[in-house]
Amino acid sequence: MPAMQNPTGVVMGKARRAAIAEIARRHQVSIIEDAVYGVLSMQDAPPMAAIAPDRVFRIGGLSKSVAAGLRGGWVACPPGFASRINTAHKMLTGGMPFLMTELVARLVVSEAAFELMATSRAEIAQRVALARQALAGLHVRLSDFSPFLWLTLPEPWLSGTFKAAAAAANILICEEDEFKPARCDTAFHGVRLGFSSVPDRRRVGEGFLTLRRLLDQGPAGYDSYN
Repeated sequence: MPAMQNPTGVVMGKARRAAIAEIARRHQVSIIEDAVYGVLSMQDAPPMAAIAPDRVFRIGGLSKSVAAGLRGGWVACPPGFASRINTAHKMLTGGMPFLMTELVARLVVSEAAFELMATSRAEIAQRVALARQALAGLHVRLSDFSPFLWLTLPEPWLSGTFKAAAAAANILICEEDEFKPARCDTAFHGVRLGFSSVPDRRRVGEGFLTLRRLLDQGPAGYDSYN
C-alpha cells in the first residue's frame, strides 16, 4: 500500500517506489499494489503500476472512495494476465452479482463516481479538521483525504487497554495487534481511528473529544476493563 497505508497512513516516496520496482524486475517477481485507499490521497508520487507496468497488479475498488455499499473492484494488470485474473476471480468468488456490476460500471463510465469521490474527499477533510482540533499536541498521523488516522498513545496507555477504555465509552477503535501478521517483539503503542462510517459529523467530533478526555484524564493505561 504505497499510498495511504492502512493503518498508519504512510505515503511511500518516489525514490522508494522506484527502488522496489527495480528489485522486482531484478528478481522477476510481481508486485500487488493495493490502491483501495490510495485513490483518495491526491498523491504526487506515481503509482507503482506506472513505474513498473510489466510487474505490478494494481487493485482498487469503490467501497472506500465512493460509497461503502458499492462492493465493486478492479485490477489493472501486466499484458497477458487479464483472462487469467478473470478466471481466478470467478473460481474464487463465483463472480459479481450482475446488478452490482452494472451499477458500478455505469457510475464510472458516466463519471458520477468521480463526483461522489469528490464529495467524499470534502467530507473527510471536514472530519480531519475536527480530529486535528481535538487531538492537537498528540502524536497523530493523518491526511486531509484519509478516512482514518494513526494515534501514538501517550504514557502510560497501552493499545489494548485504550481500546477497552474507548469501548467502555461506546467508541470502537482498532489496536495495533489487529494489523500485525504475527507475534512481534516491537510495541508501537498505537491505535487506528476510523471516522467515515458514522453519518453525523457532529457525533464524529464528539467522539474525538471523548477520546481526548480519556487520554488526558482517564484511568492509567495499565488499569483493566471488564
